[in-house]
Amino acid sequence: MICDVFLRSYASDLSWVPYALRSIHKFVTGVRDIIISIPPQDIDVFGPLNLTRERLVPSKVPEGNMDGYAVQQLDKLIADFYTGAELIMFWDSDVVAVHPFCPSDLMIAGRPRCLITPYSVLVDAHGQQATPWKAIVEKALGRTVEHEKMRQHVFMTHRDALAGLRDYMEKLHGCTLRDYISAQGRAFSEFNLLHSWAYYFAPHFFSFLNTEDGVPEPYVKQYWSHGGITPEILAEMEKLLA
Repeated sequence: MICDVFLRSYASDLSWVPYALRSIHKFVTGVRDIIISIPPQDIDVFGPLNLTRERLVPSKVPEGNMDGYAVQQLDKLIADFYTGAELIMFWDSDVVAVHPFCPSDLMIAGRPRCLITPYSVLVDAHGQQATPWKAIVEKALGRTVEHEKMRQHVFMTHRDALAGLRDYMEKLHGCTLRDYISAQGRAFSEFNLLHSWAYYFAPHFFSFLNTEDGVPEPYVKQYWSHGGITPEILAEMEKLLA
């Protein structure tokens, strides 16, 4: 199956993108296109990157009064609008590959893998939920969920899973996915929702791995873009990509 990389970015994360791309070129094989979706107003800002292999495209999400954080989440859930590839590998601006891998390394039994962790173990010292996602995903899906499902970058999905999720959400909530996400402010988690929907309603899209049984070594390292590229991070990334 053909796999494309989908990277959603924006002007504030521009400084991270060259390192993300260098790492893909160095370590990732077996992918066709690298698609970078950005807000239309940021097109000129990304021009100096002098992209060659990559396709820079304006986001197809009409922002309106929608929060930018929500816009980038929705863009990932309509990634199939940007590519005809059967598989879509999602990448963030502050994610850097650290080991060689290809799409088949992210698959089990012919399906993209999805790591999951029981919410019962994701609690603080007082026994309270250590993440906010459980209630947020339960509201979106209209049912209880038992696992956190956004455990390890990078994520990969079959394009049909995105269409299936959108159809489910529209039927359940009586509105477009965009309208639902817009109404939530920042109380939304795109991959937790996608993976939880598939877990309960379309399990054929993924192979689910419980992290209580072991965690595979990650192929990438995720930084924190909002913290900026410190001299220490810069030195580390340059060493990784030398």
